[in-house]
Amino acid sequence: MVRYTPLRKITDKEKNRLYTLLDTNQEIKYRIKIILLANDGYTVPEIREMTNTYDKTIRKWIHKFNDNGIEGLFTKIDYSPMVKIDNDTRKEIVKIASTNPRDLGLKFSTWSLRSLASGYLTRDNKIVKEGISHTRIKDILNESKIEWRNSKAVLGKSRDPEYELKKRGLNRYIRYNIPPDSILLYQDEKGPTTAKTYGGPSWCSLEVSF
Repeated sequence: MVRYTPLRKITDKEKNRLYTLLDTNQEIKYRIKIILLANDGYTVPEIREMTNTYDKTIRKWIHKFNDNGIEGLFTKIDYSPMVKIDNDTRKEIVKIASTNPRDLGLKFSTWSLRSLASGYLTRDNKIVKEGISHTRIKDILNESKIEWRNSKAVLGKSRDPEYELKKRGLNRYIRYNIPPDSILLYQDEKGPTTAKTYGGPSWCSLEVSF
């Protein structure tokens, strides 16, 4: 049996504002879609398929809209207990997030925001003694142009001492002897080159290019 979650009637003024926010506010864009779809008569399971959102989350935002209107769709942050982070602490957070955890003696190779917030920065090293949220860490990293990057695959370098000479000769042959509309097939007499992955997904500077 499908659980019915009713949406209260939306006024024309609210609908116009929802459509305006849909184009201008990325934070609540998917929440607005939920409300508009519910207003068009779609059920929670149908909205789930259309937005790839959990049923519980869909119902939560419908209830928040019913109780508080459009303002209920915004995430309200209580800044009063927020810990003040000085520049030295910020630099230390960025330095640690950019370092492989194994280099610090830990048993994993990738930081998550939560592992930084609940473990290394607070409990283990007391860098932030009062505690810090994972969202605050993310803000600090973004402000320092540190973002999440996936690993890169690097082909192993040839050990053939004549590799560069052969490479130049092959390029020269291709340039002057192979017609533009031809297909060139290579046969490796030794075997496939091993692709190695270095680093794994991690936080790194935006200035680093792969």
